Amino acid sequence: MVKTIKIVDLVPIIYTEGIQSAIDDRKNLGRKLKEETNGLVELEVVTIEKGTASIEGAYDEALNTPYILEKIKWAEDNGYDAVVLDCFGDPGLDAGRELVKIPVVGANQASIHLASQIAGRFSIINILPETETLIRGLVTKYGLIQNLASIRTINVPVLELEKNPELTIRRMIEAAEKAVVEDRAYAIVLGCTGMSPIADAMEKALKEKGINVPVIEPLRAAIHTAIMLVLMGISHSKEAYRPPREKYRLL
Repeated sequence: MVKTIKIVDLVPIIYTEGIQSAIDDRKNLGRKLKEETNGLVELEVVTIEKGTASIEGAYDEALNTPYILEKIKWAEDNGYDAVVLDCFGDPGLDAGRELVKIPVVGANQASIHLASQIAGRFSIINILPETETLIRGLVTKYGLIQNLASIRTINVPVLELEKNPELTIRRMIEAAEKAVVEDRAYAIVLGCTGMSPIADAMEKALKEKGINVPVIEPLRAAIHTAIMLVLMGISHSKEAYRPPREKYRLL
């Protein structure tokens, strides 16, 4: 009998009413995955108990990381097969990999590597000016800065993305069109997992404008990467991400 693959979709912020539609989107995705895989994949959506309502910079990430790590450890202790960090900033990714043996997958890392594989040159649709430095730093860290055509910013905070979806989609389409035409991007990576519920509408609108490049939604890229790792029976290297040494820590 094939073992069910249990994946935690860790939304690394506290729950507020502003993210309910995003949570619903992830639950719908979980149901779709379970149906498409004939019950092979189960997706559990969780948030953190303490922290910020969104992550839009290094400060938010620093505040939330201890609680993110708690959830990653909880996932391993409760028999889950992998954890996906549902944020384009990959908060706590390295520390989480040091902490556990099960795969921990970052949405940024998974999506930009996928874009590099299938297109070589890609642009990122970013939410705010203050997140651009964080994103550029991650692309550099992951060794793909030479593949980055541009970062195009739409100036919409995370929790505002779905409040006016028509405005958000319009700005995303404008940014993507400029990235392809002016920056010569061959793929578009959505630079926030909060864009997940409107990703399909954006891709459809781009095709109607004759822009036929892959649009990569980072959460789905991360989830499918996690499934691949579990099916292959591999995880991150514990030589690269060694467990923390025992020492006195006042927490």
